[in-house]
Amino acid sequence: MGVQIPLLAHQEVFLDYQVTSDGQTVKEISVTVPRQELDTFIDREVDKVRSTIALNGFRKGKVPVAIIKTKYRDTLKAQAMKSLINDAFITVVTEKKWQALSQTEVLNISEDDPITFQLRFEVVPVFDVENYLNIEVFEEDKLPDEYLLERVMKEIREQNATVKEVSRSAAVDDFVTVDLVLHEQEKQPQIQKNMTIRVGDRTWPDEINRALVGVNKSQRKEVPVEKQRYVFDVKKIEEKILPELDDAFAEAKGFKTSEELKKKLLEDAQKIEENRIKDELKESISHVLLERNRFAVPEALIKDEYTRMLQRFNLQDSEAHKERFHGVAEKRVRLNLILDKIAVKENISVDKNESQQIIKAMGIKAGSESYENVIEHVSTMLRRERTIDFLFEHAKISKKSRIISPKEVKDDTRTVRH
Repeated sequence: MGVQIPLLAHQEVFLDYQVTSDGQTVKEISVTVPRQELDTFIDREVDKVRSTIALNGFRKGKVPVAIIKTKYRDTLKAQAMKSLINDAFITVVTEKKWQALSQTEVLNISEDDPITFQLRFEVVPVFDVENYLNIEVFEEDKLPDEYLLERVMKEIREQNATVKEVSRSAAVDDFVTVDLVLHEQEKQPQIQKNMTIRVGDRTWPDEINRALVGVNKSQRKEVPVEKQRYVFDVKKIEEKILPELDDAFAEAKGFKTSEELKKKLLEDAQKIEENRIKDELKESISHVLLERNRFAVPEALIKDEYTRMLQRFNLQDSEAHKERFHGVAEKRVRLNLILDKIAVKENISVDKNESQQIIKAMGIKAGSESYENVIEHVSTMLRRERTIDFLFEHAKISKKSRIISPKEVKDDTRTVRH
């Protein structure tokens, strides 16, 4: 015998259930309901639709219940069964205090007397978080001011660069404007006019970058790349001109001298570097939390996070991308569950007005179909970030000196927080 309880929505209807599989994230239950109880649900389905039904000899809403049951028997029974299963699912989940994630999967069903069905669904795992205060993390030395200034000066020169057409052969970092015809087996050629390619752009295959070095205006170049053949007609070659950061440039940007401009650039770069170090410390705290709290993560949440990552990077689903991102997605989901648990324990919350102000700035108006969902999402993100800030404030930060390469500084693919 299982556990007998009344349905939440229909206290007069009783069901009997057993937990047949009690995994940390996946549950299976077997439910038994007396056959006559289905009639209660059929009656409710009739009540829902009776006012909309009109048949020959009867005005709209006046068709007798018995006739409706006979004429629409199969439809009413299917909808009643669906409602019965859904109500049973909600009743058991509430009784067991499970936080269900995915829609329930009906494994099998028997409409004999009694009615029996087996359901499978995912839940948030039950776990606790301990030892999250006074986490020791190591603060790296800031990058030298000389390096920061050099980097930001290079960036501002790149941002203000101009181009000039040249008559020489193309070199790395030049811009080559071409008419492109792409030939691929068993497909119509793809033609694109006046396409500009920066020589050395790594988004293009290496074969193309190598082929474009040394080309001249009006030259045709054919480049085979695996099963494709690229045909370029070179229309013009332009070189990038980087401005000097002299007094004239500084005045154009609203500064009196180049030294004043460089001082402001360095100050901004130092603030960015301070934030980078702070983010690295928060990232370290996140990794410690993940190491200390290992538990199974619902596959539905991992799949949702994996999909968001593909959308963020504008990628298609593939086995290669699953191999690359699935592990990171699992860690992000697990970290979010940990942060949510800490937020509850430490009473960390977000005022709804704060979320509404952010949403208003995003241009989403109250009353729109997705408004409440967006409110909940923004509030959740703010609460998690506030929880990380709380952990940072209560962390033990020690100094650590080591060499950091510029590539490592730019690398943002390791993060488990975003």
